[in-house]
Amino acid sequence: MTVLGFLKCAYGYIRGISYCFLWYSSICLGFLFLYAPMLPLLVVCPAAFRKATDVIMACWEAFNTSLLQLVFGVEFVFTGDNINSSDDAVIVMNHPTRTDWNFFWPALFHTSSSHNIKIVLKESIRRIPGAGWAMAVARFIFLQRDWSQDRATMDAIMDYFAHTKDEGPKQILLFPEGTNLTPESRAKSKKFAEKNNLKEYKNVLHPRTAGFVHLVHGMLERQNLSAVYDCTIAYPNLIPHRETDIMRGNIPKRVNIHIVRYPLQQVPTTFVGLEKWVQELWVSKEALLTRFQETKEFLPVNREQRLPRKATTLQPLCLVAWLLFTYWSLISIFTSLASLLWIVIVSALFYYSENYTPGIQKLELDLHFKRLKERIRKSEHSDEDSQDDFEHVKDD
Repeated sequence: MTVLGFLKCAYGYIRGISYCFLWYSSICLGFLFLYAPMLPLLVVCPAAFRKATDVIMACWEAFNTSLLQLVFGVEFVFTGDNINSSDDAVIVMNHPTRTDWNFFWPALFHTSSSHNIKIVLKESIRRIPGAGWAMAVARFIFLQRDWSQDRATMDAIMDYFAHTKDEGPKQILLFPEGTNLTPESRAKSKKFAEKNNLKEYKNVLHPRTAGFVHLVHGMLERQNLSAVYDCTIAYPNLIPHRETDIMRGNIPKRVNIHIVRYPLQQVPTTFVGLEKWVQELWVSKEALLTRFQETKEFLPVNREQRLPRKATTLQPLCLVAWLLFTYWSLISIFTSLASLLWIVIVSALFYYSENYTPGIQKLELDLHFKRLKERIRKSEHSDEDSQDDFEHVKDD
């Protein structure tokens, strides 16, 4: 390796490790010093707990978007539709890398004035110290790839979101492919296509339809769905296939995301219709990505959509504010015994709960449904008392 090559490699590692440190420390410290103190509200005032944790999540999302754009120079190009902030929606997206969800935050930030995203992830992610715990508190959805259990999990979370609908709309991000694009997953997808007489894909994997169909149909049944968004993500230059790629400094220079909104009137309502529809979406997605490989852009609605999205006026302020919070948190850890003790207690509790119990999210759902049953029982007793009073008046 030449000196120039060594310096370039060293610069890449410094750049990548710096981003990973700021990204991971911001999540861990946000969890320890912002999320964890909110936990008593889960018992005392659940609505306040949900609001506080959602606001904190939105603030971190703005920080991560600003970090990528302003510090690490990532350009984001968004084409197609904006995400309607009033939509209760399911968002589906292709999954070319393990890091796609991290580069989707800016799309939400820039194309929607407000949102409340919940991402469907693997169960194992919930157990990651700091980051996984924060996602569990933020009510992300964790699946075990066991359909009998996953169906029950999805039903419970859909009921929960339907019961709290008056607190604002929510959007659920789902990767129907189930895993990211790798030579191994592509080979499995090819084998699946041959077995089922389907077209072979090069840019996407054949979607697993069961989860998508159950989710969309379930939200329709609960009258808690306004639209479905089909998002396609692509990287015209550097492709960060794994987290280690980012650590080596392979942060993409540009990320393109194409968004298509399907209002409720265009969404099938039957199981068979939904299954066929998502498969058709992936046929279109394969064609869109094939064209992208040649042109390095998606079809823009107007000339402005060809250009990278500019940072908003408040993004620098958001970046500085969270960096100051991170600095304060780190200083507190190294100078305050109380802060260190707090971290040890919270970490021990969450490590135990997320590894040896169903976890904080299951506790939140159980508390909610327990309160709901109590309210129903009290309402029934009240109706019975009213009926008794009516009978007494009749007798008199």
